[in-house]
Amino acid sequence: MPALAGVRFTFDGTTLVTGPRGVAVVTERHNFSLHTLRLLNTRVSKPGRRYTFARWAGQRDPNQAFVPTVRGLPMRADYTVTAAFGAQCPVAPHFTDQHGAALDPERITQVSIRSDAGRTISLSPSGTTWVPCVMAAYVDSAMRKDDVRYSVQSVMISGANIVHAGVERFWPGRTAHPRVVGYFHDLTIASHDALFGAGTGTVALVTQPNHLVRRVTLGTRHSATLSNLPQGEYRVDVKAGSAIISAQSLRLSKDQSVNLTAVSRADLATIGGVALFIVLGLPLLSGSRRRFLLGLLRRRRKEAASA
Repeated sequence: MPALAGVRFTFDGTTLVTGPRGVAVVTERHNFSLHTLRLLNTRVSKPGRRYTFARWAGQRDPNQAFVPTVRGLPMRADYTVTAAFGAQCPVAPHFTDQHGAALDPERITQVSIRSDAGRTISLSPSGTTWVPCVMAAYVDSAMRKDDVRYSVQSVMISGANIVHAGVERFWPGRTAHPRVVGYFHDLTIASHDALFGAGTGTVALVTQPNHLVRRVTLGTRHSATLSNLPQGEYRVDVKAGSAIISAQSLRLSKDQSVNLTAVSRADLATIGGVALFIVLGLPLLSGSRRRFLLGLLRRRRKEAASA
């Protein structure tokens, strides 16, 4: 099982070969001797399938269920012994982004899939991989064939897993070329002055999921957009002369924008001037104006500290 023609056995040294229905028959007179059945072809190749011996059914001795040779068989009545094979199928996935555009397999460094039984297998991104697609199972004293289903766990590009693990599923026995969808998004980077709000910054440093740093020149509007980045974890830094700019980390799971706040020397000087003015002129102001200016100063200091 399954029905494979041309599979060779020996029965007490006599060669038997299965026919089109996967059956070989030996006939002898009733006797009390113990007989030996040996499977000679433990591996069989057919177009689109590779079969490997898995186990026997009907061999009587449970300790001989998984070995190619069965000893001690009777010849006292009609009897059937079944050699069950598991199958491997070829898989050559086709990779696209969420818009249907084909992905270059050369960019993909690793692909892994997991069977429903929990077995993890690595696939070749650009070639064909043979994976188990049919398993022989012995249930309720009978053999059966179970088709194996897989889920895509990872497709790695630039250190990022571009698929949603466990979402995409397929049966290798039904399709040799499953479509695997990866996700890419745009990242817009900008920075602005903390106090005056004007654009600032000349260069952005983008740390990718594989920890490589990409240097991006900001345009005249102090912004830039990186298109079709693999989904994943990123860190963005912006250089703006001597300004103080905090980096931002993000998980890119959709088109996103990052607008960093820069605290320049001019901002610090302005805040310091306002503070000096308040300190010197505060006693000359009315109570309501003093409270207003003190509140304004506190807000500015919080904004500067946050930036």
